[in-house]
Amino acid sequence: MGVSLYYTAERSTLLTQQEQEKVASIVDEYNENFEDAEDAETFDLYAYDDSESEVILAGATKLPSSLDVKDLIYTLEHWLQCLTEIRLAVTDAEWHVHLDDNDAIWVDDKWQMEE
Repeated sequence: MGVSLYYTAERSTLLTQQEQEKVASIVDEYNENFEDAEDAETFDLYAYDDSESEVILAGATKLPSSLDVKDLIYTLEHWLQCLTEIRLAVTDAEWHVHLDDNDAIWVDDKWQMEE
């Protein structure tokens, strides 16, 4: 059974063209540099849904379901770093990042899992 990392950013204004390009560049870079763990997914953002006007970014990424803790930690840290760069590029948004039922927290300008 696998777990997924979920992420959502909300604000009253849509992403600017510059923000969209920066986010795409960050996602591409992290996906290219991802050392694929068994059955893990690359970073994915959902298509924009204008029915949820406040949600400007949302997505989920499945982490490896193997019992190899090293793979799991590498993958989680890799995607949290990706989300850190995205959050720094998308200002003034309200973020929620969680690993199934466990929230990530924003500490010292980076995402980390709550202890």
